[in-house]
Amino acid sequence: MMADGRSPIVVTVDHPPIGHAAALWSACLAERLSCPLRIVYVPTSCDGLSARTASKRTDPAARSRQSATAVDNAIAAVRRRYPELLVTGGVIGGPAEEALASVEEDARMVVLGHPDVGALDVLAATFHSATIADHAICPVIVWRGRHDQLPDRRLVILAVAGASGDTGAAVAAFHYANLFGASVLPLCVGPEQPAAVIPTEPVPAVTTERNSLDADVAAAREVFPDVTVAASAEISDAALSERVIGAQLVVTGADGHAPVSAVRGFDAELFRRSRCPVMICPSRTPPVGLGANPLARPAPPIPGVQIRALTPEDREAVATLHRQMSAHDARLRFFSALPKHIEAFAEQMCLHDSTHLALGAFEGADLVGVANYVVTDATPGHVAAEIALAVVAHDQRHGIGTLLVRRLGTAAYLRGVERLTADILTENTLMLAIIAEQGWKDALRYDGTVAHFDLGLDAHRQAQHARIG
Repeated sequence: MMADGRSPIVVTVDHPPIGHAAALWSACLAERLSCPLRIVYVPTSCDGLSARTASKRTDPAARSRQSATAVDNAIAAVRRRYPELLVTGGVIGGPAEEALASVEEDARMVVLGHPDVGALDVLAATFHSATIADHAICPVIVWRGRHDQLPDRRLVILAVAGASGDTGAAVAAFHYANLFGASVLPLCVGPEQPAAVIPTEPVPAVTTERNSLDADVAAAREVFPDVTVAASAEISDAALSERVIGAQLVVTGADGHAPVSAVRGFDAELFRRSRCPVMICPSRTPPVGLGANPLARPAPPIPGVQIRALTPEDREAVATLHRQMSAHDARLRFFSALPKHIEAFAEQMCLHDSTHLALGAFEGADLVGVANYVVTDATPGHVAAEIALAVVAHDQRHGIGTLLVRRLGTAAYLRGVERLTADILTENTLMLAIIAEQGWKDALRYDGTVAHFDLGLDAHRQAQHARIG
């Protein structure tokens, strides 16, 4: 079995046969994320029936058997296709809000199997989806699609409105795209244009909202530099329903204060008309990627400092940064003198793949700090990576190391790393202080002149969630 002990994706199957298809879609995503899947049936007031047939409902016992059968059938279908995936399920009663609190308690995300456009009681089902999304504390996907639809390489749309920023939604969109080799189209959604003819294609424009969206996209690219992303553009909310045709997922956000259905007009339209899944990332908690931020609060930005993934074009800057190290700093970083072949070392650091990632901190064109990880154990369920940090002497104690380490830890978690490790000399007080600032002090074990750092990322996320709750 895969991923025992990690937060599950929860999918509802109370609207068959859409729920059945949503379960298979969710299972594909859970397998890629190496997390469990929980299939639940949440009865609603209409329970998928039209008002005309509500009086002809079966008795409670028969309905209970019907609910259990829907869950059992979905579990069986998932296990046939994904035999190694950990799958559980059950029927959850009570009002939608209480059911939501129950299924979301430890969920990585919630997927709502939703009736297709034109269903008899689509209005009631839409209300049910909006109610759950309004109270969400983790990403919620309103799922609607073909019976055989699975995640693939089709376009992912990031649809954002307003100038307040929505980095959680941006990173979630990039995370999903990275998992399946898809590309991302960022759209700034605004009011309907007054012109008589509304274009169905995005129209580039420069606005405050666009600037905010571009900043969110830049932050997401730090974590997922391999994702192909189109230039951001503006589109009217009236044209969005047409634009999402052919996409496989729309990702949007909510401000955490007003109900999702009241935050933006296009949310309601997406609920009612979109034929592809819609992911809503509430910002009442700091969602990162496809689940809550495992590293608690995000590190604040530093004015004038840009963090991004290193590329092969940065290898000379990496080599120069390390050549400028004092003998003392080199010993703290390498436990010895600088590597003899610093150019080859720098070139290797600038290559990122499934087992390597390096982030650089730039002040203008100058590289002033580097944090990287290398996977040391790729065993499924036990993926571990060793981290390292180097900051030029005149920029130490300015928060750059803290920013790099936190961004690197988040990126590692989102890329499937489950443990961060490092050996740190006890005289390296700056690195030990950074570890303490992250709230990771308990992950240190001292052995003479060396402190061994070993942090379980998922366990840390759950501990933070428990403290916040």
